[in-house]
Amino acid sequence: MLLDFIQMRAGRARRSVWGGVLGGCLLLSSLPAAASDWFADDFETGTLVVEDSPAGRWDDAVPFSPNTLASGTAGAHRGRYGFTVVDRDSVSGSQASINVVRASLTSEFHMRSWLRMRAVGTTGNVVLMQGLPMLVELRLVLLPGLRWELAARSGSGRTYVSLHGSDVAADRWYLVEFGIRGLGTTSGEARLWVDGIEQGTALSGQDFRGAANMVEQVMVGEPWSDTGTFTGSFDFDDVRVSAAPMASRLELQRPVAASGSSGCLAVEVSLRSSENGTLAPSPYDAEVALAVNGGAGDFHEDADCDSPVARVVLPKGGSERRVYFHPKDSGGTVTLTASHGDFLPASLSVDPANVLPGDGDEDGGGPWTCSSAPGAFGGLPLLLGAWLWRAHRRRAR
Repeated sequence: MLLDFIQMRAGRARRSVWGGVLGGCLLLSSLPAAASDWFADDFETGTLVVEDSPAGRWDDAVPFSPNTLASGTAGAHRGRYGFTVVDRDSVSGSQASINVVRASLTSEFHMRSWLRMRAVGTTGNVVLMQGLPMLVELRLVLLPGLRWELAARSGSGRTYVSLHGSDVAADRWYLVEFGIRGLGTTSGEARLWVDGIEQGTALSGQDFRGAANMVEQVMVGEPWSDTGTFTGSFDFDDVRVSAAPMASRLELQRPVAASGSSGCLAVEVSLRSSENGTLAPSPYDAEVALAVNGGAGDFHEDADCDSPVARVVLPKGGSERRVYFHPKDSGGTVTLTASHGDFLPASLSVDPANVLPGDGDEDGGGPWTCSSAPGAFGGLPLLLGAWLWRAHRRRAR
């Protein structure tokens, strides 16, 4: 994860050279591969379909009276607008949904959304998201209370297979994610996560061969009600579909062999996927809020802790950024937090008593490292050049 290409004596970095080098580290950490969304909608246009003004992102919106669907403030998890379906009809079949068609995903498929159930009258089995023609479905089922279910069809007979997750409560937002791998093979796999926690046992060894086992259309809302008994509302926000695992949570970490000066503590802010915890690109410029709980201190953008910040931006396509924490006292544990409305928050506990100040040698700069990112190796000549220039000046004195 980290480029540990040079080790130096711990000490305070001179800004004329090492400030630029550390700035280069921050720049390199914001250059991972671009995000790979197949489709995304945060509903911030306040509209749904492409014919609306301003244009929405969905191809079609189909409510079956008396049910309704709309983009509005009531369904917002982040930002101004979200998507809401209201089911008033106690009959089985299609209720109300939006759909979009794109180029076929034939290898793997990943989908996520913030989702909330509210104003529940009666309960029943319903479909909330569908991937077609494969017919992979995120569902709510009565067992006997409402629980999450991920269902798919396997084998030549299109046999129904499913896994069940935790209970679903009304008036609570959940980040729900599911992924299908191995399309076109006999080693297919389906997995479900709720709030970053994997649900049930993965459906592995599935036969996902055949022309139907691809995804080219996505439906969101209430595409189908098995029992017809459910009445109430569903809210969706920040719906994303991708051919690769997507960012779902923030993480705070202490980088290996890296520190600032004058008691500053280096901290990595990153985006990770639920599937394997690896770095995942930001789908847009994400402004992450930084805070301190249970202690005193502040965040800074520079290793000398001279430039305080309350937020840091993970640029579109980026996944990691370094900041520095400066404790105001050395007593007790301090909890650092990072948050953003679209991702699960992160926290990190540190003991300021273990943060050692620099030794006052202005020729020192570390030990320090730069965060890894695709393309970061291209910046090594710049960093090494600055170090060699500095070393040459010392020898010439």
